Amino acid sequence: MPKRIILVRHGESQGNLDTAAYTHIPDHKIPLTEAGRAQARETGAQLRDLISSDCGNSTNTWRVYFYVSPYDRTRSTLREIGKAFDRKRIIGVREECRVREQDFGNFQVAERMKVIKESRERFGRFFFRFPEGESAADVFDRVSSMFLFSSA
Repeated sequence: MPKRIILVRHGESQGNLDTAAYTHIPDHKIPLTEAGRAQARETGAQLRDLISSDCGNSTNTWRVYFYVSPYDRTRSTLREIGKAFDRKRIIGVREECRVREQDFGNFQVAERMKVIKESRERFGRFFFRFPEGESAADVFDRVSSMFLFSSA
């Protein structure tokens, strides 16, 4: 069993800078910005330092295993994080579609999304299901299934 599970969100993406990107780029294809790549490199160094210091000076046998969603920005984040680790420290990488972000539907129409997000606030963020997308509850169920079935 792992000693620790660390969750990392992707670095700054084009969608974080400009939500209009979702109107013409599929969500899974939204790229990282240069700042996002730099954030990921810094995060990799911080993770490496955290993990190695947590293992103490008496042992130098620690290893990491990465799970990554199939989104371009998360895979780019992992590539940058991975640069901070010696290859011998990485025992595996697995692309896992269940750890992707909430699905808001296909190409977004800015005016329509504004109205939908206002409806979400009235209905409740956790249970509101986006048209052609999913609710936060759906995401919870999806991600929880990963932990249930992988521990069996």
